[in-house]
Formats: sequence, C-alpha cells, structure tokens
Amino acid sequence: MGVSTSRLAEWIRSRRGHRRRALIAVGSIALVIGGVVASRTSVFDVRGIDVSGADHLHRPRIVRIAGVSNATNALWLDEGVAERRLEAEPWIADADVRVTLPLTVEIVVHERAPVAVARGMVTSLMAADGTVLGSGTVPRGLPVIELGGAGSVEGIRPSPVGAARALGAMGPALRAQVARVRVLLDGTLEIRLRGGPTVRFGTPEDAERKAETIRRVLAWAGSEGTPLRTISVVSALAPAATFVAPT
Repeated sequence: MGVSTSRLAEWIRSRRGHRRRALIAVGSIALVIGGVVASRTSVFDVRGIDVSGADHLHRPRIVRIAGVSNATNALWLDEGVAERRLEAEPWIADADVRVTLPLTVEIVVHERAPVAVARGMVTSLMAADGTVLGSGTVPRGLPVIELGGAGSVEGIRPSPVGAARALGAMGPALRAQVARVRVLLDGTLEIRLRGGPTVRFGTPEDAERKAETIRRVLAWAGSEGTPLRTISVVSALAPAATFVAPT
C-alpha cells in the first residue's frame, strides 16, 4: 500500500522539528560550555584585595592564609574555603570573605586578644576562650598563668586553658586586678590579686558566676573598709572569706 502525500509531508515536518530541537539543545550546551570556559579566563582575575579588622596580623599574612592573590579567579573563588583557612589561624576568631564588584575580594577578620601569658615549658599568650595564641610581645600588666609544679597527676600535665577561660569570664576591671593565676596539679585555680587577697577559684567550671561573686565580695569589702586575706569561690553559691587581722 502506498503512502499518501499528506502523511509523507507530515512525517517530513516532524523530522525537521526533531532536528530543530536537537540543534537548539546542542547550541545551548555549546553556549554553557563556552561560558564556563570564558569565566575561567584572566578577564575575571581579582583586581583588588581589601583587608580590615586586623591589628596583630599583617595584611600580607592574612591574604596569604586566605589563599587569595591577583591571579585568583574572582568568579570561582570559594569564599567558605577561604574563611575556614583564616579561622584555622589561632589569632583569628572569625572571618568573612566576599567578592564585590569590580572583582574585588573583601576580607574582614575579628582577632582574638590575649588575656594572659602562660609560663611553663614554653611561654605562650592565651586568649579568653582558651586558645593558645603562641609567642609574641607580651602587653604590660597582663596576668601570668603559672603551671604548678613540674610533675603531673596520672600523667596529665596542668593546662593553662581553664585559667585563660576563667580570666576571660571576668570583666576588664576585675581582670586588671589579677597578678597571676596558679594552676594546681589537680586542675584547680588559685588567683592572686594585685595588692589584694588570694582567691581560691576551684575548677574553671561556672567561671562567669564565680567571677561575678568575686567582684561582689570585693565591692562589699571596699564599701565596708574591710581588707580581705582570702576569698573562696570554690562554690559560687557559698563564697567564703577571711579578713586581715587588725594591727
């Protein structure tokens, strides 16, 4: 049986439609591939790098840690990776990396600040969250963390981390009164105030409540004109104190 002329024409038109759609699809893929290739060219290289928020770390070091340079392709920069690289640096508490026009990378960092200097086998600056910042210039008046004794309890050496966190829980005024914090072998803390009493702090747990208790006891003693010899905040809810005997 022969094929009618109308059915043949319809079949030809359908084949042309398939071919047209195929050509459009191929063209679209080619445009996408071409766009990807074009985006990888030096046309989109970084033109500027702005760094802010740094005090201790110098700009070249921050840029190097972030892994960004003028040869970095701004369109393909993974900001999250750059931020994680920066936040792996002890001095950097938080980092924000973003690409802005025209092809500029903005790096904003928030640095940690030392609250104490730990003296033991090595001397290290310590941040309020217990991060070891490493060596560096020690600011004047910084409290000293002393690791009690060269021995250990069950093979565990005293750590300055808890002492640093205890200092970080204090307000600036109270922390400025601290001369040193001694870490005993059992992990408890003994704090010596400048020209004031010795504080039995106990373990670093509940540090904020203990710091507030110390502040209140000192404020009370000052208002009463009563010099203190010792303060105990081993239990923050049940503080104790001894007084300087009158002469």
